[in-house]
Amino acid sequence: MKKISVILCNNMHMDIENANKLLTVIQDSNKNSTNCRTIETDYTQADEIIIITCAFGNGKLESLRIISDVVSNMRNDAKLIITGCMVKTDLELLLDVKEDALVLDFETVLKIFSENEVSNIRQFIPQNKVIISTGCKKKCSYCVYPNIADKYVSKPKEQILSEVERMHENETTIYITGAQETSDYGIDLYHESGYNISNLVDDICTKYPDCNFVIGWFHPSGLTDEFISVLEKHKNIIEIMIHIQHVSGRILRLMRRPSFSFTEGRLQKIKQIRPDLAISTEVIVGFSGETEAEFLNLVKYLDNAGFADIGVASYEQVENTPAAKLTQLPKEVRTERMNFLLNRYKGSSSYPAPNFEESDLNAYYMQTQTKLKKCGGMILNPEARQKYRSIAGTDTELKFNVEATIARIYQAILNARDELEISRVRAEVQSLYTEEFRNKLFNMFSKTVKKPGIMERFRRILL
Repeated sequence: MKKISVILCNNMHMDIENANKLLTVIQDSNKNSTNCRTIETDYTQADEIIIITCAFGNGKLESLRIISDVVSNMRNDAKLIITGCMVKTDLELLLDVKEDALVLDFETVLKIFSENEVSNIRQFIPQNKVIISTGCKKKCSYCVYPNIADKYVSKPKEQILSEVERMHENETTIYITGAQETSDYGIDLYHESGYNISNLVDDICTKYPDCNFVIGWFHPSGLTDEFISVLEKHKNIIEIMIHIQHVSGRILRLMRRPSFSFTEGRLQKIKQIRPDLAISTEVIVGFSGETEAEFLNLVKYLDNAGFADIGVASYEQVENTPAAKLTQLPKEVRTERMNFLLNRYKGSSSYPAPNFEESDLNAYYMQTQTKLKKCGGMILNPEARQKYRSIAGTDTELKFNVEATIARIYQAILNARDELEISRVRAEVQSLYTEEFRNKLFNMFSKTVKKPGIMERFRRILL
């Protein structure tokens, strides 16, 4: 029986959904196949490894680091499959990372294990989010997602209701969201009947009145009178995420977003009928040509808007988007404005990755390999690497901050002055770190620690 590892580069709701879908297909394929596979959470022992990449912001750089780490530590005879969003954005780069690696879009990977559509997705990684659609029809000028996800696809309402029913038993709050856009639900699947997001949310909230619901990734254009009536009717809708992005009419036109007057009018209507409803939002600062006055007008509005949470993103050029062709503000201005809002509103942040040309990404990938060679092998034991059930964990980020880890271990050993502390630190260090890494640390410390008593303490804890 072959051992197969699935590695996830990002834990956004859609990445988790895809990981659950892939694991479901792998397990179901064993029922009707003589070529069975078992899920292996230590990828260094796997016969096959599938990496699900991310192409958004720093997720792209994190994916490159993980790929480099896996290539360095996987078995020589193991088969590597790279999939996910980067296949659409950086195909040529991925084809070069390993000579015999397969670089495939996600649907093709699923078909390796089954030609059938996946309907009953099992929650290997539990989350309280029901993804009702993939893709996006809005074509905002700064966003590459529509190019990655292709067309907008709604899940059948029966499947959504089934997922809500399964979650309802164990959750007090359930998020209803699209992969990137929620308000267009049903436009493809129920064009003739007209069944839409208003009908879906109404059906869900009516069936489960004892559960709270949050509506996520909602485009302002979807705030129709029909949908606002649903918000008024169901008090168990406790929050909605509406991304306004800005208040400047000029900036919003460049972004290809609805006008501020339209969005604000809709928000005021919601606040009048549901003053108890939490409304969260996201804004983008530093967009092409954003003046100081436009930025300050945004700040003035946010000061009085009463949002429950404000997500803040610094605009960064994304290749193959219309906004990338516009004149850009200096990086320091964009970062300064983002940090100003973060400090002012204590909101969540989004740090997009810089816009890398293909040659820059290749150089970055080579730099990761150089950095990893300094660490050599694995730092964490398999159990310590693993974050999710059935998902193979990596210690990639730890390797890129290994100096801080070494300093922490060094100080912990120095502070272990009696038998109880020595026993406690030894148990922690040996449960977390591989024997190989502990031996390297001991050899490193032995070159600088000269006092025999302290060196004996290092030996007892590390070896």
